[in-house]
Amino acid sequence: MVSTLLILAVASSALILAWSLLRSGQLEIRDAQDWDQKKHDVDVQIVCALLDHDEERYLRRCLSEKQFQIFQRKRIRLTLCMLRLVEQNAGTLIRLGHLARLKRDPSLTRKADELISTAIQFRLNLLLAKPYLYLQWLFPSWVLLVAACELRYQHLLDSLVRVQQRGCQTLNL
Repeated sequence: MVSTLLILAVASSALILAWSLLRSGQLEIRDAQDWDQKKHDVDVQIVCALLDHDEERYLRRCLSEKQFQIFQRKRIRLTLCMLRLVEQNAGTLIRLGHLARLKRDPSLTRKADELISTAIQFRLNLLLAKPYLYLQWLFPSWVLLVAACELRYQHLLDSLVRVQQRGCQTLNL
């Protein structure tokens, strides 16, 4: 009985994970012009600055404990909002990649597959980084220097840069 429930829980979790990684962008997108009109412009450098541990240490030294907690929660909230916008961009790019694959051009299909792969990798990295951000929001005074989380952030930012660099320009729809 317990093993059955455990298997059902694992299967349900896998389905939810797959759905969250592969769901399309919420906006209807038909071509590259739709992408240009509907994408969210997010500055990667700002996201990097908000996630920078050196900046956090500097703020910790310069502000009182109470001011630091308030300011750190605002930084984390802003980071989560920006990442939500980029997650929507990734979903839209997945949809655009699927549309590009319908053209049946081998070169375009390869580029579309790369775009889809990058967007899915970004979503996976985001899924791994969000709990760390929420934990940091709950306990802003904790110093959580977990190497794996920093590595995930770096992967997240690298994926974000790749998604924004490839965007729709490489697809030439």
